[in-house]
Amino acid sequence: NSSEPGGFGIGGDPPLPRNPLNMINPADIQSVTILKDAAATAIYGARAANGVILIETKKGTGGGPTVEYEVSAGQGSGPKRLDVLNGDQYRTFIQSQVTAGVLPATALAGEGTANTNWEDALMHHGSTVNQNLSFSGGSANTTYRASLNYFDQQGIVIANGLRRYQARVNGNHQAMDGKLHLQLNLTGSHVINDYLAFNENSGFEGGVFVNMVNFNPTHPITVTDPATGIVTYYEIAPGAQSVRNPVAIANQVLDKGTSDRTLGNVSADYDIFQSLTGRVNIGIDRTGGNRNFYLPRISSIGAAFNGLAQRADQNDLTKTLQTLLTFHPTLSSSREFDLVGGYEFGQNSIDGFGVQTRDYLTDAFTFNSLGSGNTVEPPYAFKTDSRLVSFFTRANLGFNEKYFLTGVLRKDGASEFGANHKWATFPAISGSWRLSQESFMKTGPFSELRLRAGWGKTGNPAVPPYSSLILLGADGGSRYAFGDQPVTGVTPQTNANPDLKWEETAQSNIALDYGFLNNRLNGSLEYYVKNTRDLLLRVLVPQPAVIGDRLENIGKIRNKGVELSIDGQILQRSALNLSGGFVFSHDNNEVVDLGGRTFIPDALASGQGQSNQFTQRIMPGQPIGTFFGPVFQGVNAAGQQLFNKYTVTRDTLGNETSRVLNGTTTSPGGDDYVILGNANPKYT
Repeated sequence: NSSEPGGFGIGGDPPLPRNPLNMINPADIQSVTILKDAAATAIYGARAANGVILIETKKGTGGGPTVEYEVSAGQGSGPKRLDVLNGDQYRTFIQSQVTAGVLPATALAGEGTANTNWEDALMHHGSTVNQNLSFSGGSANTTYRASLNYFDQQGIVIANGLRRYQARVNGNHQAMDGKLHLQLNLTGSHVINDYLAFNENSGFEGGVFVNMVNFNPTHPITVTDPATGIVTYYEIAPGAQSVRNPVAIANQVLDKGTSDRTLGNVSADYDIFQSLTGRVNIGIDRTGGNRNFYLPRISSIGAAFNGLAQRADQNDLTKTLQTLLTFHPTLSSSREFDLVGGYEFGQNSIDGFGVQTRDYLTDAFTFNSLGSGNTVEPPYAFKTDSRLVSFFTRANLGFNEKYFLTGVLRKDGASEFGANHKWATFPAISGSWRLSQESFMKTGPFSELRLRAGWGKTGNPAVPPYSSLILLGADGGSRYAFGDQPVTGVTPQTNANPDLKWEETAQSNIALDYGFLNNRLNGSLEYYVKNTRDLLLRVLVPQPAVIGDRLENIGKIRNKGVELSIDGQILQRSALNLSGGFVFSHDNNEVVDLGGRTFIPDALASGQGQSNQFTQRIMPGQPIGTFFGPVFQGVNAAGQQLFNKYTVTRDTLGNETSRVLNGTTTSPGGDDYVILGNANPKYT
């Protein structure tokens, strides 16, 4: 779970566990700050386990009301086309295979006379329209800003698009001679998605992209019945081959979704004394969505079900409460100090249900009349709750605007973990030396030069609720007949793990921040080491466990690397600003330990046309995402796949001592599986 996304903080909200970026109008964003090292993110707690993205939104200013309107439009297309055989080339290839005896002569009967480029048939120019309207203004004590946004995007693949309606309002008010500061941020969005059946199995026969590559280019897109003149999509005879017309899939399969999201917070800051400020922040994040799916009777996929409809609804509600006390005494002109203490409570509730019916008399109602289906599958419903509670403190000390020291201590409790492991403590410390303020640097080329270093621990609670408990569920497999009456019972769905605990990451970093030419050119060079222990991984468990796997804290991994960033103001004019940036990073990931296990299988290749085999292994000495399998060497004269064959010798403990390549095989065994590489880029 170390790949869990980081937290997102918007306009003063505590970091959110769910990505809110698709509901934010880019025109409302003032700035974006990314915090990555543990010392900087420690104050944000568990939701910042993999960093924090702080999004500062635009606010109103004093003065008369201001109205702004902006509209933009654009077009897009795919960057390149796949290099595949056209119809003529494919016919020539099949003829050559028949002549060589690789394919039987009957293979020629399946070839058509068309010359169809299925990628061209699916792809077209996409379009985007974006409209923004904003109002802002205020007085000396009150400011406001409100905005409306409409975004319409038609994808580069047919029958695929998105529409978003978004509104945002924020306001600030000062009272009691500036001692009380009130702030409101509220965002709402309504998103309509026309989804594409892009998955490799799409639940049934394969998505548009797999079929786009596999469907015969000698076949047409549509055919016309000479007797009736009715035009239908061309399809291979049922059962002849497990591929389908991708244009038919895109146009006939209905998959639509809508979501409504409300995100907001209200905060109050009050100066209790000159050096003591209290803050209360209440936030809410509510999402309601539905997904509606229909396979029509007239489609080659839906015909097997006589029409199939699915409807699913889900609601997600996150509530947060944060209280802070900040002590910021005035020490002297050369010394700065502040101390923060706080409490945070977060609760997330998710509920949903779904229904599937099939065997329809007509396609007219699609998914809008589930009762018209003559066969109703067992519906499902669920509800989960989870809580996160935190106590934290932070101290900052600065001296002469040159030397800075920060310390953070948090204690977080998460309901997902075992009874004796719900709480964990996460400390952090960091310091920096602003070299550019030293007298010996005044005449140098640097307008800013800062050396900083830090160390900190963060925790990752990103596991499903009730992960430490055994869960029971009722389904078709748990029915039992008492006499002649079938009764639905419950069966275990997960294995319990009362020892489940936090995944912890300790990170150290050292960096140099620099600026030249009055900071028109600036950036940083940073080296980091991250050690993560008690990884939250799903592993296979032996009998007599009812379920074959469970979530456990297993092993350690290490990430270390370097990052270089350079940003520059290329052009600064009253009416034109041009800036650019460059980021280079190199990360080395290594599994250090798996708690005595030699490997954990990962990345199951399942679905239509897949092997149902694990394609990756997590194993010590190798990075996460390591591919493990036989080495492909082409095909033989009979068209069978060939793989490397190895002769392996082992010592008395079973450890491999030598490996010798010994030709090829059509049936690779365990010794023929080797490390093929990994999915991680060397540089970005």
